[in-house]
Amino acid sequence: MIFCSINGKEVNSLSVNDRGLAYGDGLFTTAKIVNGQVELLEQHLIRLIKGCEFLGINIEHLGDIKHSIEMYARSYKLAVLKVIITAGSGGRGYSRINLDENASQLIIMVSDYPKHYDELVNTGMSLGISKNALSVSPMLAGIKHLNRLEQVILRQELDLLPFDDLVVCNANNFVVETTCANIFYLDDQQWKTPDLSLSGVDGLMRQNIIKTIGDVKVTSTTIDELLCATEVFICNSIMGLMPVRCLKQRDLSMIQSKKIREQLLD
Repeated sequence: MIFCSINGKEVNSLSVNDRGLAYGDGLFTTAKIVNGQVELLEQHLIRLIKGCEFLGINIEHLGDIKHSIEMYARSYKLAVLKVIITAGSGGRGYSRINLDENASQLIIMVSDYPKHYDELVNTGMSLGISKNALSVSPMLAGIKHLNRLEQVILRQELDLLPFDDLVVCNANNFVVETTCANIFYLDDQQWKTPDLSLSGVDGLMRQNIIKTIGDVKVTSTTIDELLCATEVFICNSIMGLMPVRCLKQRDLSMIQSKKIREQLLD
């Protein structure tokens, strides 16, 4: 971590009573800083606001969040920005009763950009298949909340394997995403992406790619269907669009994926 502020103060410690620590009571978003500017900033702000509304977290007292983000980001040529909002300290157990309406905490962090992404864009990623499954949770599907134990377990699995990332299904055996990114695949000249209504995170880059391609089918996807794809790419706000060169040791074309990446960069 290069920099951290909490509620506008340059500190890097939080109360042990914070509900974000105790219960994962909060949410976050992660963005790419390029030449002092935060990519997709407006979309990240909308994600934070909508997420806080859904979770019932008041953020009015936190002031101009956009201004704070822009102020801290302007010093960095290439970096990763993470914004976390927690419900703060208070309440009793799971209940937020008697929690001060101004208790929520705004954490803004800047860290180094993972430079190996630049090489992987050219060579393409290798994907394996995870042995673990994500829970089915329509109540929280799409929300980037602070409960990330599933991703921690998935990352532990990945760290022991010779792949760049893993495809993950949910408990219903439908493909959801990778350990850290959304998935698109080309099936008989039709671009498709897994349905996320029951599990997973609807990433901002995923949303932008759907708009860019135009004709994308959002569908329930099995592993067997994904393994029949002629091309696959994954995406998130940090890596952008990342072509996949092989899936479960099966070589894939990256021609169309790289063309779409160029469209996004124009």
